[in-house]
Amino acid sequence: MVLDYGIWLLIALLVLFIIYGRIEWVNHQKTLKSIPLRIVVNGTRGKSTVTRLLGAALKAGGYNTFAKTTGTKPRMVIDNQIELPVIRPGQANIHEQLSITKKAVKEKANAIVFENMSIRPDLQWFEETKIIAPHLVVITNVRADHLEIMGPTLQDIARNFINAVPKNARIFTAEKTLFSLLKELATKRGIEIFLSNEGEVTEEELKYFPYFEHCENIALVLTVCKSLGIPRDKALNEMYKYFPDSGVLKKYNLKFGNKNIVLFNALAANDPDSTYVIYEKIEKPEKNFYVLVNCRPDRIDRSVQLANLISTKVKAECYFITGGETRILYRTAIKKGIAKEKLIDLGNRDVEFVFKKVMEFVKNNSVILAFGNIVGYGERLIEYFKEKGV
Repeated sequence: MVLDYGIWLLIALLVLFIIYGRIEWVNHQKTLKSIPLRIVVNGTRGKSTVTRLLGAALKAGGYNTFAKTTGTKPRMVIDNQIELPVIRPGQANIHEQLSITKKAVKEKANAIVFENMSIRPDLQWFEETKIIAPHLVVITNVRADHLEIMGPTLQDIARNFINAVPKNARIFTAEKTLFSLLKELATKRGIEIFLSNEGEVTEEELKYFPYFEHCENIALVLTVCKSLGIPRDKALNEMYKYFPDSGVLKKYNLKFGNKNIVLFNALAANDPDSTYVIYEKIEKPEKNFYVLVNCRPDRIDRSVQLANLISTKVKAECYFITGGETRILYRTAIKKGIAKEKLIDLGNRDVEFVFKKVMEFVKNNSVILAFGNIVGYGERLIEYFKEKGV
């Protein structure tokens, strides 16, 4: 009898759960319909920045905007005026997009811009097609990251990005190298796709941004604005005032005793292609240029990629290796031809120890470029440098 009661209770709970889920889903569909413009930002790099810039640009076009990022630190940005943290009781889950959409409606938003949360292709499809149902999908670029999930090739990543797009949406992208493939895939599904042109953004327009901004991100947002009829000058003026992501490239001019150091924090650009773009664009002296690579113990593949990068393209006086499982990067870099004396392995050391060792090596009027990974240790390390410097 006890067993029968337990079974009936389980069935009753299951039925209630199904009913509740159905009601929640129907209500969500009503919520979506109350927001006239919905945009999803996908891609490998620059999603958080483009999400924030789009939120600002849409405000310039007269929209009440609500932007939500999932970058270095998940945030909600309301009308380019208020930034709020996304509070998560547990791990990140795409179902939080439902509650965020409700929040947007409460804020009387008539335009939302959501950064895609998912990595797995099936979840990307569900998030875009079912949960957000965007009118526009922005694909920033296609880079070599999360190949074990999205790959194994760049072509596979591009295919997964396109497969996630709802059939009635339009696509905007800054991806030049693989645009022909993206267009072919989109055309087969009957979806329009547009390529932005970074050459249309002038140096004069770029100089008003308070942080280093990738030209292709600006051009991509302006292409979306053009399609929506938002004047370019109005969009740019509002974008100049946007809330930047905490992972945006930052330059610090610091003084440590008798040493003047320029520190570039590019730790959020953790794939080789994005890192190399930054390396090419920053000002580097002929001498006294140093690189700090922060490793993640759970991303051995990325450590190998970064070792290949510094061995072939990024030239420096020496390379400081920090974080966890640094041996992978250290050994790979040596195999690729970097001299041992140029590799300073500071793995699994506290930030104070790393700071002191770095300052022992670098000379006055030096430049340090930090990249690899910002989450946790990387962020603490940069904060320690800022705290100790003037």
